[in-house]
Amino acid sequence: KTKKIKVFGLTTSTGKQICFEVPHGKNQFNAAKWARFLKKRVAPFLQRCFPGQTRFQLLLDGEGLLHAPEAKRAMAECGIKTLPDWPGYSPELNPQEHVWSRAEPDLRALESGTDEYSAWKKKVLAAVKAYPSPQKLVGSMSRRVKTCLARQGAMLDC
Repeated sequence: KTKKIKVFGLTTSTGKQICFEVPHGKNQFNAAKWARFLKKRVAPFLQRCFPGQTRFQLLLDGEGLLHAPEAKRAMAECGIKTLPDWPGYSPELNPQEHVWSRAEPDLRALESGTDEYSAWKKKVLAAVKAYPSPQKLVGSMSRRVKTCLARQGAMLDC
């Protein structure tokens, strides 16, 4: 039987990361729970990363609950705006979109076949946290944005 784990991840422009398991199953994650997580975990993380700042901009993927009315209200309360006009087909510009392709091979190497699900979840979070975002993604963001703009939002070859 296959079990799934969903992870929320955020990488800042300074390369700092936060990631955590998104509850699923009978504790289904919904927009109201996301709004609480946003206030409890994401906003304080951003405030620690950018001391003295009261306004933040986030690039979110297309996950519907991230854009639900409850989530938008919570973001507004926390001084968070999203980038509304971001090209829809440019995942290369969202650092978190690169994490799984790097984390998956590491996880396959760690897979023992005898892992309990709870132990496996810890390995998933550890592999996601181990992604070298400051070196690999944040440093190349300027080049990737310029390329995306030149291609009018089309997929990049990087």
